[in-house]
Amino acid sequence: MDRNKDRESRKRRLRAGVIDSGTAVPFPDEEEQARRRESSRRRRRIRLAAGLSVVLLAAAGVFGYQMYRENHRYEEAAVLWEKELAADASSGYEAYGENVLRYTRDGASYLDKKGGEVWSQAFEMKAPFAAVRGDYAAVADRNGYAIYIFDRDGCLGTAATDLPVSKISVSSTGVAAVILEDAKSNVIAFYDKTGRKLQVEVQTTLAGNGYPIDLAVSPNGMLLMVSYVYLDEGLMQNQVVFYNFDDEGQGVKDRLVGGFREYGNSIVARVRFLDDIHACAFAQDRLCFYSLEHTMKPELTKQVDINGEIDSICYGEGYAGVIVSEGGGPKKLFLYGASGKEIFSEEIGMGYEHVEISGSHVLLYSEAECRIYNTSGKLKYAGPLPGGTDKLLCLGERSYIQIGGQSMKGLELN
Repeated sequence: MDRNKDRESRKRRLRAGVIDSGTAVPFPDEEEQARRRESSRRRRRIRLAAGLSVVLLAAAGVFGYQMYRENHRYEEAAVLWEKELAADASSGYEAYGENVLRYTRDGASYLDKKGGEVWSQAFEMKAPFAAVRGDYAAVADRNGYAIYIFDRDGCLGTAATDLPVSKISVSSTGVAAVILEDAKSNVIAFYDKTGRKLQVEVQTTLAGNGYPIDLAVSPNGMLLMVSYVYLDEGLMQNQVVFYNFDDEGQGVKDRLVGGFREYGNSIVARVRFLDDIHACAFAQDRLCFYSLEHTMKPELTKQVDINGEIDSICYGEGYAGVIVSEGGGPKKLFLYGASGKEIFSEEIGMGYEHVEISGSHVLLYSEAECRIYNTSGKLKYAGPLPGGTDKLLCLGERSYIQIGGQSMKGLELN
């Protein structure tokens, strides 16, 4: 009897949740389980809300900083350092990577942000001029016979041409396209980054496809854009022509994949690739923007007619600009994107000698003052420059190099 009572008692305790070696562990009922689940969900919601708050605060901070950078106007160009340069009236300078390429009749050198010499290459030229794209630069002797090709580590190769060099363009792969002049005809020749002449060229005559005024090679080195003057019934006319030197262009006569004769007698003095698939032709009275998305069929996508006289042009990675005089009124700066869409226009309230797109900024400057716009049209600085200025280069949002008066200065906008 006592054993039966004891057995029934153990069953009741088991049903009530008393188990394991005589240790009592109460099982939660359904209400307690629901309360725990709700508490866990509440903690997860709190953690999620806290995480979202951190993300939103960080995004707001980034946005606020970007808006500050976009709209902030600097008041002073402070000199951080100054380095004396050897006097040479033929000196030229180009922004090259994060540093500066300097070239003179005696050679080329690569200068860091404080004017220190990274490398130098000696040569002799009468009238050196340069082209830069990406990691590569080419320096040639205008009306001479020498070409030097560089990357950021120094000279990669040299070329001695058979005819005088008049124009040069370099791609971001190191391929250089060059106009070589002759008395009866001209040749557009190509050289790789070691200076080796490639087995492709374009022969031109005034009576045929025309006399080449300017050329531009695409960033990948496969497409060529040329402005030609040609004769049409005894009248000088202008055209822009595209060539494809990639494998797909082999089946096309002379590799000519597009020609545009809408210019009439309006001279196209400059042609440039603005990025991989967009190019611009600067004529006397218009800007024409081309798409090369279909490399075998270039397309004129936008023509901007200029009301007034073009005083200056500028171009850079993804942008093209002009300064226009309209009927004696104030001069006006217009900036366009690679597709030809107008980004901004602004009256120029200063006398200027140079206008350039350097990095993501438009620089207008004279010897003693400058105006700096970002490519959204915000005026970032308007004021004096310390000392004479022959060249101003943008190396960052606030960092600039000023060259002039036989010195090189590092400037910081404050």
